[in-house]
Amino acid sequence: MPTVAVTGASGFIGRRLIVALREAGYEVRALARGTPPAEAPRDVTWVKGDLADRDALAKLVDGADAVVHGAGAVKALSRADFDAVNVTGAITLADIAAARTTPPHFVHLSSFAARAPHLSMYAASKAAGEAEILKRADRLPVSVLRPPAVYGPGDREALQVLQMAARGFIAVPPDRAARLSLVHVDDAAGAVIAALKAQPLPTALEFDDGKSGGYDWADVAAAASQALRRPVRIVPIPALCLYATGALATLAARITRRPKVLSWDKVGEVLHPDWVAATPAPQAYKPRWSLALGFENTAEWAASRGLLRLLPRS
Repeated sequence: MPTVAVTGASGFIGRRLIVALREAGYEVRALARGTPPAEAPRDVTWVKGDLADRDALAKLVDGADAVVHGAGAVKALSRADFDAVNVTGAITLADIAAARTTPPHFVHLSSFAARAPHLSMYAASKAAGEAEILKRADRLPVSVLRPPAVYGPGDREALQVLQMAARGFIAVPPDRAARLSLVHVDDAAGAVIAALKAQPLPTALEFDDGKSGGYDWADVAAAASQALRRPVRIVPIPALCLYATGALATLAARITRRPKVLSWDKVGEVLHPDWVAATPAPQAYKPRWSLALGFENTAEWAASRGLLRLLPRS
């Protein structure tokens, strides 16, 4: 069976990805800084280390048929901190893979944010990381995937949205015309597997759940309402309030040295009106989860752990 080396295997997408890879018949070797996730398949081979540990990365990649680079920083105190992971880490891993006698297929998980690097330090670092990977396409078979917002069981951000909806409302950015693509975590894993099976393409591929034109916030509220079996209304948040919240979060992060996902810098991404998939998805990728079914799946997971209360079905 082909061996796939995975970084980011302890993260939200990575935890589901290594399960999906094993179910698809791949041998999996995964990088972990600490204790592997409890729900990981027992037959995954773990390599202890991080993206700054060249010896660990060499051990991870050695003999692998493919590499899925899913590790990344989504919050940091500075652009240099983002770049240390999202750019330098990607370069180090790619160069180690390219130096193999038979370089493995290198699948780089990026983000929609990479297409708008002016919006935030995170977006700029993801764009720079993509560029560095694509520069190596002449000596390393590469595929770059840009997932949209990913949700599903285990995702704390989706949980916060559903917990808010359980109180009868969803607070959203002020632009009612804004649209975004979404994808269930199982379909995100499916997109990676589709990329592994396809010919490497030295370009960035975006994917979503197959909903042409994406969703507006009314669609999201309707899916949450169906999942929770109660009415859910939309409450737009003025841009000024978002910037104020981001400024306070940034100030707190600088004092505590603990970065937050929502920061002053991140607000530009939140207010951006178009996060809809714009390029072809990986060949043979077939998403299975609609937003309605995906939200129901996520809500049932949360309810089973006492994190959310669902009303009885009528």
